[in-house]
Amino acid sequence: MKLNAIELPAKFPLEKIEKFAGEENGSVSGRFGQIRIRSAFQPIYSLAHRRPVGFEALLRPYAEERLVSPLTLFDRVRDDAESVFLDRLCRLVHLRNFLSQGDETNWLFLNINPKVTVIGRRYGAFFADLLDGYGIPPHRVVVEILESQIQDEALLSEAVNYYKELGCLIAIDDFGSGESNFDRLWRIGPHIVKLDRSIIAQAAGNIKVRRVVPNLVKLIHETGSLALMEGVEKEEEAMISMNSGADFVQGYYFAKPSERISEASRGICAVLSLCDKFRQAAEQESDQYRSELHPYMAAFARLVDRFRASGDMKPACADFLSLPKAERCFILDDEGRQMGSSHLPALTRCAEDPRFMPLRDASNAVWLRRHYFRRAMEKVGEIQTSRPYLSIASGNMCVTLSIAIDFGGSRTVLCGDILWDD
Repeated sequence: MKLNAIELPAKFPLEKIEKFAGEENGSVSGRFGQIRIRSAFQPIYSLAHRRPVGFEALLRPYAEERLVSPLTLFDRVRDDAESVFLDRLCRLVHLRNFLSQGDETNWLFLNINPKVTVIGRRYGAFFADLLDGYGIPPHRVVVEILESQIQDEALLSEAVNYYKELGCLIAIDDFGSGESNFDRLWRIGPHIVKLDRSIIAQAAGNIKVRRVVPNLVKLIHETGSLALMEGVEKEEEAMISMNSGADFVQGYYFAKPSERISEASRGICAVLSLCDKFRQAAEQESDQYRSELHPYMAAFARLVDRFRASGDMKPACADFLSLPKAERCFILDDEGRQMGSSHLPALTRCAEDPRFMPLRDASNAVWLRRHYFRRAMEKVGEIQTSRPYLSIASGNMCVTLSIAIDFGGSRTVLCGDILWDD
């Protein structure tokens, strides 16, 4: 096997790889056959810190001084030996170019093929020597692993454990594409999960996906990982990232890849502007939310007074159910059990789907797990407002008003559902 008429050694330790890299126009480039390998760095911003906290190293291959696709480079790899050689050469080039720019704090994100990590042992030690040889602590390196490309669980675990034992951070790349699943997150235990570009793109065009994204980020947090939204290209996508609770963002909206990491300072303006716009949008949304709920809150307060006076829910909730988006009223006991059937408007505003007939009768259903019940029981005598959620009773998105009161010697929770259109 030859590259540029130079026979590759049987093993590829650091000192042998270094022979294929050299200074060129103020930066380090590598040589793989007739292709020159250079680096570009895309900043990763912390939305809380409002500044870059890391840089992902990206390949920039040149054939005869013309930029070509990385796929062109990878297509020239013929066997495992060349895969290991190319992988090591890229890491060397990226690391040296990153260190030459004087950053002593932020992370360097390196994309690594887990398979190469394992089969690379046949070709001698490398990565630990690379970090030690250039004096960068392992904790400043985030190893990005594309887990969807590795079907062998043992192989994936072996690769992840190797970098963890070195002291590096682990990031799972492109999560949410292909066959990605949470089962692997629980087993791998990455420090960072990079959500695939397809998620943010779909969320921008589909309200249902947008509603799910914050829960997806929350689930990632509950597995013990930080969430990074990648591929953010538009302001709407950036706002969705803010609303999702993602820790980090990356994408053209903030900054394009550049050879100089100093270019990342331009993206700080975009982050600061985004934070201001998000605050204004959140305040506007909150005002609109309160405005839309106001007549329902007033009618629900009258419902409570009338029920206290008469103990009869049907006449007490008549005003509430006359409002255009009121869906139902019902009563729960102190264990969350529904007392009797729901009270519905005289004219049903939402067609009932006969396929869900088994759910129609909610008498004796137990709503103990619902947040509107728990919050009402925690703050007796105060009207509580839920966030929008999918009602199993109607199959619609709704908001529930609830209040716990003492009536007839026991604690009772009065509830009213409001249809909540997007």
